[in-house]
Amino acid sequence: MVRATQGKQSEASLDAIALLKQDHRLVEQLFDEFEDAADEQLDPLAERICKLLTVHTQIEEELLYPEAEESIEDSDLVQEALVEHGSAKELIAKIEAMSSDDEEFKATVKVLGEYVKHHVKEEEGELFPQMKKAKVDLQELGSNLMERKATLMEELGLHEEDEQGAVASPRASSRASRGGARSRSGARGASSRSRAH
Repeated sequence: MVRATQGKQSEASLDAIALLKQDHRLVEQLFDEFEDAADEQLDPLAERICKLLTVHTQIEEELLYPEAEESIEDSDLVQEALVEHGSAKELIAKIEAMSSDDEEFKATVKVLGEYVKHHVKEEEGELFPQMKKAKVDLQELGSNLMERKATLMEELGLHEEDEQGAVASPRASSRASRGGARSRSGARGASSRSRAH
């Protein structure tokens, strides 16, 4: 099992588009899982979604978008993507300041999911094909994205199992349930402490 996971990550690191699409599918699965989740699963799922999206948006903004802006004909796509990221970040901040007890919590996560779905459709349907057409070195870019992603995940306290799909292992699920019992501010405090080290 470990070998297959490592092989999957190695393959993804060779191709930027494959890596980013893998992230897109995972987050889509998590939003679907959130829709059907029991009350005690809502906080840990929302936290995981927000952290994964934070990492994803940052690697795109730092590495993908500058490359795209230099390489593709329609650089307006990059500006649109940056505006979409700004809206998503505002919703992420709002969700991180809430808990599942808040009246607007589920609705806010759902709206974030809709924003992300729209963004992914444009990215995969327009930006990625233009980058392929421009003959961007997707292997080198993918390696750089994967390296930066690993650093950011570590800073946010995310682990390999956080990328293993929507259905977590029993060990991860029980840890997520225990984590849901913590206050959201306590979880953020732990994240802040891990970033400081």
